Amino acid sequence: MTARVARAIAEYTAHGWPAQPRPWGVALQALRFDVLEIASPIGAIIHHRLLTRVPTATVRPPWWSMLLGPGDRMRWMFLFAPGFLDPDQVARDGGRLHRGPDAWVPAPPGHAPDGLTVGWVVPPAQARWRPYEPDGVFDSLGWLLRSRVRP
Repeated sequence: MTARVARAIAEYTAHGWPAQPRPWGVALQALRFDVLEIASPIGAIIHHRLLTRVPTATVRPPWWSMLLGPGDRMRWMFLFAPGFLDPDQVARDGGRLHRGPDAWVPAPPGHAPDGLTVGWVVPPAQARWRPYEPDGVFDSLGWLLRSRVRP
């Protein structure tokens, strides 16, 4: 384990986010929050709507490989309050929901198990170490995605 990974794990756990080292980097346990993992085009819409209100990471190939072709392997990860997301809605929109004590997701610094780089777009400190919580009756994944153009 590198010093950078050890520092990150210490910071995550100091804020109540269970973390542990993995061969590929850091893993966060999706116990105190649900993690929505979704493809890049949809993730960009969600990020635009939420901006700095939710800790947000991307899982992406190196920048230079994205210059050579489409970034279709890139995905976004958003941390939401537990129970906020409907798993069926997430699946219909092509996403993956990580939830519960057996769910571990890659976190910066490091890589995902598939070798892609993980980086914060909105670091947890910027979102005050809190997952996104609904703040209105229309606040739902459907609301976040309603402007998406369907094929």
